[in-house]
Amino acid sequence: MADSLLDAKRALRRAMIDKRQALTPEERMRRTLSANLRLEGLDEFAAAKVIATFAPKGPEIEPTAAYGPSQERAIVYPRVTDRQPRLVFHRVKWPYELGPGAFGVREPVPPAPEVPLDQIDLFVVPGLAFDARGVRLGYGGGYYDELMAARKGRALFVGFAFDFQVVDHCPAGEGDQAVDCVVTDTRTIRP
Repeated sequence: MADSLLDAKRALRRAMIDKRQALTPEERMRRTLSANLRLEGLDEFAAAKVIATFAPKGPEIEPTAAYGPSQERAIVYPRVTDRQPRLVFHRVKWPYELGPGAFGVREPVPPAPEVPLDQIDLFVVPGLAFDARGVRLGYGGGYYDELMAARKGRALFVGFAFDFQVVDHCPAGEGDQAVDCVVTDTRTIRP
């Protein structure tokens, strides 16, 4: 990857991490609630029987909408493995069933049952930045890019972030995957 692309990604990551850390707890909570209400409003979200979500890393937005009124839906969280794709999803009933995991992110703890990727209808995807084309900038490990490449067109991928994380242009290179839509605290973007 060209040095200029790496530099652009590195600078945008730092800027977004700094902006997230600058939020007060009250502002983070208000924005998170608003984004979750918007996520719940997606028709695809309401229809999904199995939803993959994520545990927040540090001051990241927390997707809690999956724990809404539907008792018929399954909620799955990722666990990092050495398989391909490296994210494997396990069913949990509540976020407190998560324990310490890779990179400081909480993961499902045994005996949480694994759910095959082809059973997941909708993936709520974290990111440091997104743009109106759905291009996503993560932390640089490529975990979600692998997942999206494996399941693109067979599941809906929803980027989930604070609105200030939507930028005019997200730097992307070969292998970087775009999400199908982006949900923030103020809008839903469908590229």
